[in-house]
Amino acid sequence: MRLWGCIPLTLLALVALSTTTQVAWNSDATIQSQTLVDVLNNDEDYSSLLSLLQKAKLIPTLNKLNGSTLFAPTNDAIKRHDLWRSALEYPDSLKDNLQEELRQQLFYHLINHSVTEDPKDSTTLRVLDTLHFPKFLDPPTNKPPPWMPIPESTLGNLSQKLRLTSRDSVAWVGVDAFGKGGIEVKKQKVEAANGVVYGIADVLEVPPHLGRVLSHEPSLSYFQKVLTPSILSIINSTSELTLFMPVDSAWEALDSIERLYLESQFAADDLLHILNMHTVVEKSVRWSDTFGSTATLTTEYGSKLEVVVSEGKTTVSGTALSQPDIYASNGVLHLVSSLLVPPGALQLTPEKYLLALNCTSFISLIHSVNLTHLINDTETQYTILAPKDDVLSIFESDGLPKQGSDELKRMLQYHFFPGKWTPNKLVDGMLLESVLREPGLDGGRQVMHVEVNDDEKQDVPSRHIRFGGAGIIGEHIVINNTVVYFISSPLEPPVDPLQTALPSLELSSFLAAVFSTSIAEVIKKMPRATFLIPHNAAFKRLGKLVSDHLLAASSKADLENVIMHHIIDGIEYSQSLVNGSLRTFATFEGSDLQLERLSNSSLIVSPSGGWAGMKSALYPTNMLTETGVIHELSDLMIPRSVELNVGKLMKAAKATTMINMVTKAGFDWILNGTAPPEGSEWADNGLGGASWTLLCPTDDAFKNYNLTQLLENIDILRALVSQHLIGTSPSVGESGLFDVFDVLNNNRPLPLEDLGEYPTLLSPSSAYGDIVFRALDDKVTQYMVGIKNARGTDKQADWARVLTWGRATTGGGTGGVITIDRMLVPYHPPWWIEYFAPSFVGALGVGSICLFFYAVRRVWKRDVTEATYEPVDFAPPTMSSETPAAEETKNSAIDNVKSFIAGGFGGVSAVLVGHPFDLTKTRLQTAAPGAYIGAIDVVRKTLARDGVTGLYRGMVPPLLGVTPIFAVSFWAYDASKSLILTLTPKRTSEKLSTAELAAAGFMSAVPTTLITAPVERAKVLLQVQGQGGSGPQYKGVFDVMKHLYREGGMRSIFRGTGATIARDGPGSAIYFAAYEVTKKALMPAGSSTGDLNLGAIMFAGGTAGVAMWSIAIPPDVLKSRIQSAPSGTYSGLFDCFRKTVARDGITALWKGLGPAMARAFPANAATFLGVEASRKLMDGFF
Repeated sequence: MRLWGCIPLTLLALVALSTTTQVAWNSDATIQSQTLVDVLNNDEDYSSLLSLLQKAKLIPTLNKLNGSTLFAPTNDAIKRHDLWRSALEYPDSLKDNLQEELRQQLFYHLINHSVTEDPKDSTTLRVLDTLHFPKFLDPPTNKPPPWMPIPESTLGNLSQKLRLTSRDSVAWVGVDAFGKGGIEVKKQKVEAANGVVYGIADVLEVPPHLGRVLSHEPSLSYFQKVLTPSILSIINSTSELTLFMPVDSAWEALDSIERLYLESQFAADDLLHILNMHTVVEKSVRWSDTFGSTATLTTEYGSKLEVVVSEGKTTVSGTALSQPDIYASNGVLHLVSSLLVPPGALQLTPEKYLLALNCTSFISLIHSVNLTHLINDTETQYTILAPKDDVLSIFESDGLPKQGSDELKRMLQYHFFPGKWTPNKLVDGMLLESVLREPGLDGGRQVMHVEVNDDEKQDVPSRHIRFGGAGIIGEHIVINNTVVYFISSPLEPPVDPLQTALPSLELSSFLAAVFSTSIAEVIKKMPRATFLIPHNAAFKRLGKLVSDHLLAASSKADLENVIMHHIIDGIEYSQSLVNGSLRTFATFEGSDLQLERLSNSSLIVSPSGGWAGMKSALYPTNMLTETGVIHELSDLMIPRSVELNVGKLMKAAKATTMINMVTKAGFDWILNGTAPPEGSEWADNGLGGASWTLLCPTDDAFKNYNLTQLLENIDILRALVSQHLIGTSPSVGESGLFDVFDVLNNNRPLPLEDLGEYPTLLSPSSAYGDIVFRALDDKVTQYMVGIKNARGTDKQADWARVLTWGRATTGGGTGGVITIDRMLVPYHPPWWIEYFAPSFVGALGVGSICLFFYAVRRVWKRDVTEATYEPVDFAPPTMSSETPAAEETKNSAIDNVKSFIAGGFGGVSAVLVGHPFDLTKTRLQTAAPGAYIGAIDVVRKTLARDGVTGLYRGMVPPLLGVTPIFAVSFWAYDASKSLILTLTPKRTSEKLSTAELAAAGFMSAVPTTLITAPVERAKVLLQVQGQGGSGPQYKGVFDVMKHLYREGGMRSIFRGTGATIARDGPGSAIYFAAYEVTKKALMPAGSSTGDLNLGAIMFAGGTAGVAMWSIAIPPDVLKSRIQSAPSGTYSGLFDCFRKTVARDGITALWKGLGPAMARAFPANAATFLGVEASRKLMDGFF
C-alpha cells in the first residue's frame, strides 16, 4: 500500500476553493489537479459522504492517501443506509464503537491503489484489496483513532477484499465470485492528484462475521437449521477461518438417524466435529487464488483436504467447489457439493438411536448430569434400560429428581449395565451390576434384580422380562456393542435398608423395634451390610416373656445387640447364600451366625447364643438397599451377648412376689443363671450342672395367701419354691426334639406338647414332688400343670393353668420361666392313701407267687399219678419194654420245665443284684463327653438327683423279660447240648468238650435275642432319660413300647438286634464254657457237679460273667448307642462303629468296662446261685 507523507493542514483550506464538479458516468471525464477531498467537496451528490468522513475523522486520512480509489456512495445511497443516515441525523448519538464501525465501513470503500482502467470496458473479475482491516472490536477508549488503518486483522493481518467487474457495459462493484450481484458504479470516475473517485448507487456492506454469512446463505438452510449458538460463537470468534461448507443436498448422504440426531438439541459434539472437518485455520485465509494447482490443507479435525484446480474446475477431496470465496470479516466461506467427512468419523451411537426412537426426554436428563459418555461410547459394551417420552411424561408429575442434580445422576446411572445382556443371556433371579457406584457399598456397583418368566427358554422372543420390577415394552434393539430395552417406568435406585423394608407389613415389628432404639440412624448408613429381618410372627414365636423383656425400656442394650446380630458384616446375595461354601458370617454385633444348607435346598441360620437348638429359616429375598441387601427370617435370633436368665424373665412377667420368695428361700443363684454357691447343700447334691425351669405364679395368684407367714417359715418356703423348680438338662430343646419349622420354634422351656412328667426339686424328698402337664380341654395351645397323683384337693392347690412362658439362654440354653395362674402347694396325702395302696400291691404280689407254685405242684402230682398207675390184670406183654421210654419222656419234660423255671429265678437274682451296675454302665456309654468323671461320679449324681430308687430306674423291662430271657437261654443251652450229642452219635464220651460247650452257648443266644432285643431297647431308653437332670420322657415300659411302635413299628422296637447278637453270641459261648470249666475245676476228685456247694457255684457263675463281659463290652457300647440314639443317627452296626471311633476315639468302645466288670461277678454269681438253688429246691419237690 502506498501512503502519502505528511500533508500540511493549511492545504485543507484549498478544498473550499475547488469548483470542479463530477459529471455523470456517461459524460466525458474532466481531469483536474485536486485531491479526493476536493472531488467530494465539489460534487453536491457527495455532501453526505463528506460529512460522514468528517464525523469519522477520516479527512486527514484521505489527504494522506496517494494513488487510491474511493467508491463513493451518493447522498441517495446514504439515505437508504440506516447507520449512515442516523449518523447524519443524530450526530450526538455516534458513540465510540459506532464511530469505529463507521470508520471501518468507510475504509471498505477505499482501495489502496488507483483503478484507472475503465471498469465497464472489462468483464474480467477483478479482486481489489480495500483499506478495511477487519478485527474484533476493542472496548471503547478515549484515545483518538489512528489517521491511517493499522495492518492488523482477523484475515491474517490482510485487508478485506472487494470484487469489481462489468456486466452489459455497466461496472459493478462488490459482486460475488461469479460476478453477480454487487452495486452499480453510477458515476464516471473523477481522477484526483492522490486517487480516483467512483460514484456508486448504494453503500457497500462490509462482509460480516462468518456466522452471519452462513445464516444468510440460501444454499445452507440445513446447516442453519442445526446450527447451535455455541457453534455459531466458535465460528464468529475464530480468526483466519477458511470454511468449506456443504450445501443442503450434501447432507442427504447422512443416515436418517444421524440427521435426526443433528437436528436435536444434543448434537453439539457431532456438529462441532463436522464443523472441524470442514474448517481450516492457518496464519492466513485460504482464498481460492491461494490454492494454486494443488494444495493440501489440514482441518481442525485433523483430516486432510486435497484441493485440485484443473481446467477451471476446483475439487476439494474429490468434491466440487460449487462456490468459492464468500467473504467474511474473519475468514472466507467456500461452498462444496458434498460432505468432507472421513470414513468412520461419524458413528451411529446409542444416543442417536434413542433420539430417533422417542427417548428425547431420557437423553435430555442424561445431558443435564453429564453422563453422555454412556450413550456415545461405541467401544464399551453396555445394556441400557430406556424409558420413552410417553413413559417419562407420566412420571414427571410425580416428581422426578431435578435436572442436573446428584439424585438424578444416581438414578440415571442405575439404567446402565456393563455388558451386552441380550435376552438369551438373562436368567430368572440373576443380579446385574449397574454403573452406579454406591458409597454405601464402599464404591461397589449397585445391582438390579432380573425376572424372567417363560416356558421355553430357547424361545427368546416369548420371554417376559422385568428389570427391578419394570416390564419391557416392545422388542429390544442391538446397536453395535449396546443392547437397549424400553421399560415401562423409570427405575429408582435402592434406598437405605429401613426405608426399603418399610412397605413390607410382614417386617413391621422388627422395624418398630429398631426405631425404638438409638441405633436406627446408625444402621441406615452401615456400609456393605446384609440385613436378616424376621417376620412379625417371630416375636410371638420367641415367647411372650422374652419379647416383653427385649421390648422393655430397661432392656434397650439387649434389644440393640439382638438387632445388630441380624446384620451381617458384608454383602451376601441369595446366590452366595444358597450355593456358596461359606458357613460362618460375622455380624456387626461382634459374634457369628452359622448357616446350614439342607438337602431340600432350605437354609437354616443358627445364632451365636440363645437357647439350645435355636434356629431360624432363612428366606433369600434379595431386597436391595443402597448399602447392601435384605433377606427375611422366620424367627428372631439371640446372640451370646444377650443373657436371658430366669430373673430377667420373671421381671418381664412382673412376678415380684415370686421373685421375693425365690430370693428369700436362698435360690437367688437360679435367678441369675449361675451355679449354686460352693459348699451349699445344692452344690453338694450335684445340682451345679443343671439349668432350671421355674413355674412362676403371677402376683394375683398370691391374693388368698398370707405372704408374711409363708416368708417366715424357711422350710415351708423352700418346699413351696422347690415344688415350682424343674431341673432341665441340655438335651431338652435340642433339634432332635423340636422341628425347626414348628410354629413355636423351640421357644418353650419344656416340650409341653409331649405332656410329660417332670421331677421337681422337691421330688427326691417327696413321693409327690413330680408334676405333669396336659392339654386343657383338648386345646393344644392351652395347658394345665399339676402335681402328679395328687388327690382330694379338687384342683384348687395342685393344678394351675399355663399362661405364658419364656426360655432362658443360661445353663446351656435350656430352662426358663412358665407363668401359671395358681401357686402349686406341696401335696401331703392322707394316711390311708399313702400306705394302703403299696400294702395291697405287695400282698397281691406275694399271693400271686404262692398261687404259681401251688399250681406247679398240683400239675406235678397229677403227672406222677398218671405215670405210675398200672392195672396188673390187664398189662400187655410188651408193657415192661415201653415203660422206661414213657418214663424217660416224662422226665425230659419235667427237666425242661425245671430249666425254664430255674432260669427265671436266676434272671431275677441277676437283675436285683446287677441293675445298679448296669445303669451306671449304660449312662457312661451314652452320655456326652465330659458329663461324668467316672462310674463313681455317675452313682453320686444319680443318688443326689433321684435317690436310691434312681439306681433302679429302668428295672421293670428286665424284670418283666428276665424270666423268659434266662429261661429261654438255659433251655436253649440244654437243648443245644442235646442237639450236639444227637448230631455226633459215634462219639466215645457223653461229656461235651469245651469247644462244644461254647458252641451250645453260642446257639443259645439266637432264640434268646428275640426277647432280649426289645427288652434291651426299652431298658436303655428308660435308663438314659434321667441323666443330665432332665425330666422323664416316658411313663413306663409300656409307654416306651407304644411310643416306639408309633415311631417306626416293629422295626423300631427291634432296633439293635444285630448288635445284640454280636454281643450275646460270643458272650454266651464263653459264658457257658467258662461256667462248666470252672465247675469242673472246683469238683473234688471222684465227686459230681451235684456235690458242689453254693460257694463253688457262685464262684463259677461270677467267673463266667467276668469272662463274658471281657469280650462283650465293645458290641455292648455299639448296641447301647444304636438303641438310644434318635432315628436316623446310625444306618447300622458298622456305621455306628465308624462314627463312634471318629468322634470319641477307639477307647470309647470300652466305656463302661469298669461297671460291667464290677457287675459281672456278683450278678452272674447270683444268677447261677438262683439257678442251682431253685433247681435243687424243685428236685426236692418233683
